[in-house]
Formats: sequence, C-alpha cells, structure tokens
Amino acid sequence: MSTDDLPNGWSRIEDTDQQGGQYNPQQPIQYERDSIELHLQPATNAADTDQDVWQVNAIRETGDGPDVLREEIEGRDTAIGTAREFMETYNERHVEGDESVDGLISSF
Repeated sequence: MSTDDLPNGWSRIEDTDQQGGQYNPQQPIQYERDSIELHLQPATNAADTDQDVWQVNAIRETGDGPDVLREEIEGRDTAIGTAREFMETYNERHVEGDESVDGLISSF
C-alpha cells in the first residue's frame, strides 16, 4: 500500500534502521495520524520461523502502552488490510464523528 492509497490524514513512518534498502518481509510497518500510531509487527521475534503471523497495535501519545487491536493475523498483506480498516474507521468515527479514541480502540 503506497502513501497515496492511505486514508486521508494517514502517513507511513519510514524505518530509518532498515539496512541499505534491503527488503525484509518481516520488517515492522508503522503508520501515523494526529497523536496515534499503528504498528504492524510479526507476532514472533524468531528470525528463523516460517510463520507469517502478525499483530496490529495502536500507540497513543497519551496512552500507557500499546493497545493490541488484532492478533494472530495470517499474512503481512492481511495485517496491512486490518490497519487500513482501522484507519478508515478512525477517520469516520473519530475525526468525522465524535467517538473517543478509547471507545474506538476498545470496540475495534
């Protein structure tokens, strides 16, 4: 998903620690808008695993830590789709609506 494909107001946080532009299918992905970030990461840290299981976390500047939005997501592309779904929901229910971020996260 390119930045042009992201819902309004969202942008990708580029990873400055990535090694010389090498593609890493297990590389965490981060998006941001306002005071919230979405982190997509492999569910396991084992580098030699063949598993492609991801989780999506929301991190708020005012929060105590990451809020797990979804776990046990099969595949990187599905995790990106889940993040996009949250972005659209955030825009509709929080930015355009009046739902709190806490309420949105807990109901997602």
